[in-house]
Amino acid sequence: ASMTTVSGIIFLYGAQTKVASVAAIHLDEMGETAGAAAMGMLIVYACVFVRISHLLISSWVTRVSQNWRSR
Repeated sequence: ASMTTVSGIIFLYGAQTKVASVAAIHLDEMGETAGAAAMGMLIVYACVFVRISHLLISSWVTRVSQNWRSR
């Protein structure tokens, strides 16, 4: 059984797909608070990593593509 984030559902959704955020809620409902907290933090870390990567790549692309203006 695969597990994915909400944004990946559009491309990866299948009958056996478990969404990570829903799985974290189910863990919390089953009393696995530590596991739910760990999964929640992994989701947060993944989002932060993607956001920082996007900022770095987009600033680099902007700098490279707008370099002709400074000539």
